Amino acid sequence: MNSFNKFKLFNFEITLDNAETLLNYIKSIWLGGTQSGGFRIVTFNPEMLIASRQNKELEKAIQSANAIIPDGIGLVWLLHKKGAEQAQRLAGIDLAWKLLAEAIKSDLPISLIGSTDEALKKSIENINDKLGKANLIYTHNGFFNQAQQAQITNVLLEIQPKLLLVATPFIQQEIFLADLYNKGFKGVALGVGGSFDVWAGLVERAPVFMQKIGLEWLWRLLKQPARLQRLMQTFIPFSKIYFTE
Repeated sequence: MNSFNKFKLFNFEITLDNAETLLNYIKSIWLGGTQSGGFRIVTFNPEMLIASRQNKELEKAIQSANAIIPDGIGLVWLLHKKGAEQAQRLAGIDLAWKLLAEAIKSDLPISLIGSTDEALKKSIENINDKLGKANLIYTHNGFFNQAQQAQITNVLLEIQPKLLLVATPFIQQEIFLADLYNKGFKGVALGVGGSFDVWAGLVERAPVFMQKIGLEWLWRLLKQPARLQRLMQTFIPFSKIYFTE
């Protein structure tokens, strides 16, 4: 059993440990099989918190994860306000890259699911170029219906990759992953949202200094003004939670 530092935030147990602690634990899983039932990480942010209050299936999917990490500066501020002063943002895209590096170093079987065929192809090319040749045993784009999802699930349960990264809209990806583990998946998995588009070079990530001061959301808004409506749909209800609950 793990002994992560967790903090109760509403209906969720948030993992406050840093990337190094998580990486070391996951490496112990890969080396010795310490977590026979697999290990799943949710990268939690304000948008997911709001959505989980409207979607009970999503809420249960998030709750079932082994680690729920704060990926979103607003969530970190809320954790500080609630008393978790040591909480720091742990970006899912950064953690996933580190997991890829460790898995490639040990030649572990990897599966990538999500985004477009173009983004997936370019992501793989860049991963291989920057981290070394990945032992990819299964890939699929992020566009699939229920019947195709059942097929993908069956393949993953059969081949059991040690590392699985899923880059689809967060509601779909978390419910899909929760179902996959319920059916017996035993690897390490992480939902990574739009990370493949960044790794493919199709979307430019914020400069490091903006990442460090919690303004990555502003960079995305400047680059993609169409995100404003989506941002406001989160900002208003999240502000209500922050100031009244």
